[in-house]
Amino acid sequence: MLNEIARWMSDRKTDRRTADRKKLQFTVNWQRGNELVPGIGTEISLNGLAFATKTSPPATSFNAVIDLNHRRFKARLLTVRTEKLSREGAAWSMLACTFEGIASDDYDAIVRFIRDLPEPENKAQGEIAAAAAGADDAYRLLPLNVQKRIVEMLIEAGRIAENADARNPLLRMKLVGSRNGQYRFAVHSRNSVGDEIRQFDSAFTVSDAGTVTLDR
Repeated sequence: MLNEIARWMSDRKTDRRTADRKKLQFTVNWQRGNELVPGIGTEISLNGLAFATKTSPPATSFNAVIDLNHRRFKARLLTVRTEKLSREGAAWSMLACTFEGIASDDYDAIVRFIRDLPEPENKAQGEIAAAAAGADDAYRLLPLNVQKRIVEMLIEAGRIAENADARNPLLRMKLVGSRNGQYRFAVHSRNSVGDEIRQFDSAFTVSDAGTVTLDR
């Protein structure tokens, strides 16, 4: 099975971007609501990864959990190529994906793994930073255009500073539910009103198509 995946990948070298990469087997589970659907990673690069799964994601853009080099990563993936393969009576989908969203600390760790670079000397500091970023992982995993729209709507509602940077806004977001391609997020933000710092709790719905609605 894995030999066939490797052959499928090597036959398509001409349309792959040039990037540092490693070929190995690792776990990739794509997220369907609160469920993790299993997959087998076969290659990872600075641009993205390739993996096989018996159940394909319903959309080209999806969240995934990646177990690599004794570490777990969360990422938003975008499928750029897919192909069906049948082996031993089972149908598999081969997906080549790019990183659409990933926390900066996680991406740095992937770069170090691919390039065989050592971990930072102050590893504890990096782990603390990653833990601190955990609360807004939901935001980091959204496509950039959705991130920008959420910040724009918060600015329009006066719930975040007008100069808020969509790449690193002062907010916390978590996924609270999903149904039929609609994802509900709770967002905590703050803004200065005169000499007072006010805190706000908002609710957003984001569709698979990227439509953003401020519910309250």
